[in-house]
Amino acid sequence: MQKPIAEMAKYIKNIIPANIPEVYPLKPMLKKIASEDSIRNGVLAFRNFLYLVCDRLIADGSIYDKPPKNTNNDVSHPSLAVSYPFLNNVKSVLFNMGYHGKLAENSASILLGDLQSLTSVISANGEQMKAKISVQKLIVTLRFLASCGIYFGGIDLDTGKPDMSKDASLEISYPDNPAMLIGLKVMAIAQKELYTKGNHDIFLRCDYRILKDEDTEVISILKDLVNPLPVEAQDFALKLHQRYSDAGMTCRVDVFYLGIRFIYSYKNKEIWTFSISLDSGYRILIRAQNTHLYADVIQKFPLPLQEKVAKGYGCEKKKYGKPCQKGCRGFSFSLDEEALELSQDIETWLDNEVACLCHCH
Repeated sequence: MQKPIAEMAKYIKNIIPANIPEVYPLKPMLKKIASEDSIRNGVLAFRNFLYLVCDRLIADGSIYDKPPKNTNNDVSHPSLAVSYPFLNNVKSVLFNMGYHGKLAENSASILLGDLQSLTSVISANGEQMKAKISVQKLIVTLRFLASCGIYFGGIDLDTGKPDMSKDASLEISYPDNPAMLIGLKVMAIAQKELYTKGNHDIFLRCDYRILKDEDTEVISILKDLVNPLPVEAQDFALKLHQRYSDAGMTCRVDVFYLGIRFIYSYKNKEIWTFSISLDSGYRILIRAQNTHLYADVIQKFPLPLQEKVAKGYGCEKKKYGKPCQKGCRGFSFSLDEEALELSQDIETWLDNEVACLCHCH
């Protein structure tokens, strides 16, 4: 069953970076938009605005909850456009304002000469979809954004019949913190022009790292994403990351829709994954296929873990009646108290699987 929009808003708020540095080098292409300091301040202001949007949806989500008509909709990887159309409209309209609008010389407002450009529905990778936002839904979206502090000059949101002709124009401002408009502009351009495969929804997540003119260490991304967890769970995730990075594994970060995976591989073979998603929460997925080679080690594990291994490597949906993981991910553990109690055994298990790959083949 699909989770309410308030839960999705809470999830998005958790995956928006909590710790954005005050100083970092920017890609040269961005410097034509504004000064480096203005861009960095703008991105922080935009991040805080996204928090405000999420808080409003967490508080008043029931007003905007419109479950999809198709009740059989697969929610294992919820697409915003299908599962949360209102939230997708908010994202799309914000993106369109930033991408198509022109910053005023003093950067205190964004000028938009064509209201029709606001109606494009934007996909997870920043492309325009064929679908359009209806005028009625556009008005509802603009009213919501106005309730979040954005001011729209040149449009009457009360009549419900705005002038959508080519002569109409819009002046967009954010009196609470005008710097936000620079962040909005920069993140929209980043979404459109800096998108790479495996990095969906850069704009909605305010993924400032794409703006940097240097690589970001994976551990800093992981630290940001485990930030909402209890300290013990954070420590366990970071310890595993460090342990297997030191053991020579590579770690690839993959963002598919709004699900995030840290995929740990040895010689291009995926061994385990740390994943974060709305539907499944924080999970550790172990792709162990050599358990028969260290059966003596498994016999020393606590009974619940032995039973899990005995069920075998396979489909979560078939084995446990749990949501489909979109491809077999092996043995799955929620990063909760139970997993933390088994943390030493999970580490031993991974050590043995890695040892097998290094020495058994």
